[in-house]
Amino acid sequence: AKFGFRGRIWAQFLALFFEAFFLFGFGSIDNSNEWYVALIVLVFFSTCVQMAEGTSYGIVPFMNKKQLAVVSALVGAGGNLGAVIAGFAFYNPIDHPLTPFKVHAGYVMFWALLSPIYYWPEHGGMFCSPAAVQAEAKTEAKAEVAEGDKEGKVGEVPIT
Repeated sequence: AKFGFRGRIWAQFLALFFEAFFLFGFGSIDNSNEWYVALIVLVFFSTCVQMAEGTSYGIVPFMNKKQLAVVSALVGAGGNLGAVIAGFAFYNPIDHPLTPFKVHAGYVMFWALLSPIYYWPEHGGMFCSPAAVQAEAKTEAKAEVAEGDKEGKVGEVPIT
């Protein structure tokens, strides 16, 4: 894999970001728009939802290998249960028919913006390499400095 685990987190971020974007757009369409505008936005939103679900299951195997079945079950059932809870707790009290879409878009965007802080020491994160790679790079840098010390090249400044 060219992008490895970092690519999985980037894919998750982009899918969630555009899911929120299109959901907010869908929540902004009212009866003054043509019907096909809502359909087009809904198709793009739905595509992003499917991508985000796929990226979630692409990350699941890396969360806790010993408890893979439990994590998979929680991720799978969590979406359904979360939808029911969100529907009753957050969206039921809202009277305007389009506002719940915008509120949920904000919720999805919140989770998308958390993607950069996801980090697994053995796999890395969106902007960070795995801890083992970082430690290896530091060891190599120290070895190069030590080698330079032996040859008397460290600290030399050429006089011009």
